[in-house]
Amino acid sequence: MAAIEAVFAWNPVLKWLRLKCDSASELRHALAAGAAIPDGDDLIVAPEMFWQLPTPWIPRNTSTAFPQYHVMTDGKHHPLRRRQPAGVVYARYIPWLDQSVSFRVLDVDADLERYNRWMNDPRIDAIWDEAGDLGRHRAYLEARLADPHVLPLIGCFDESPFGYFEIYWAKENRLGPYYPSEDYDRGWHVAVGEDAFRGRAWITAWLPSLMHFMLLDDPRTQRIVGEPSATHSQQIRNLEKAGFAKIKHFDFPHKRALLVMLLRERFFRDRLLIPNLTASGQEESLAHAPKRELQPVDERATAQ
Repeated sequence: MAAIEAVFAWNPVLKWLRLKCDSASELRHALAAGAAIPDGDDLIVAPEMFWQLPTPWIPRNTSTAFPQYHVMTDGKHHPLRRRQPAGVVYARYIPWLDQSVSFRVLDVDADLERYNRWMNDPRIDAIWDEAGDLGRHRAYLEARLADPHVLPLIGCFDESPFGYFEIYWAKENRLGPYYPSEDYDRGWHVAVGEDAFRGRAWITAWLPSLMHFMLLDDPRTQRIVGEPSATHSQQIRNLEKAGFAKIKHFDFPHKRALLVMLLRERFFRDRLLIPNLTASGQEESLAHAPKRELQPVDERATAQ
């Protein structure tokens, strides 16, 4: 599985792999369960199917969705959400950085001072408006951990925390009433707290990885939504490059926002998990990434 991931990661134009393996091999059974299409005695592995397997990136098995059971919360009709997980929920090796990106559930005692420092950064406060003391932030984070519609995460490159992320179910969120939200739409907020992890090489690693996690965490999630400030032009440009479509402008009580949306089919079909480093200008734009020689590849490959 790791070898297949590496082939697709380094060859983004590759359409598929043809695998020849023994009929009794574990690989054949694993791939035939959803990542490959039988073709005679061979298996055809399509990247848009392979990337939807949770096993290589999520440490817990999410192939079976949490049973659907609708409840009412504050007048909102929505599915009952599973209990909050703990620890690392997603990890992925990034070839162009030679590092791994991961997301773990926030631990209040371990992360409080870091979160407090990030939220009191004037650049972040201008967007989040959450500056305050440790007591305020402890109460805020404990409330997030107790809320089943929100999942607070810390993003790390290798062992270095770089940002705070809030993943939410849109149906129960403040965004839900502003568009025809569906039961498993998911949204997110981000604060990159460490300046050393800014720039294209980093955002092309963590942004699609975060989208990947949300789409794998529950296979019923068909859409990822966001509501950036209508004036936050840089964030909107980054979202467009990541595959998000602009849907409409609307007014929250506290800001004018732009509704953006990424479809599951678009993410996997267009292979948005990995940037095409062979495309014109892409290598240059990842100037902070380790330099690696890219070889031209055929559209077909055979692995024995």
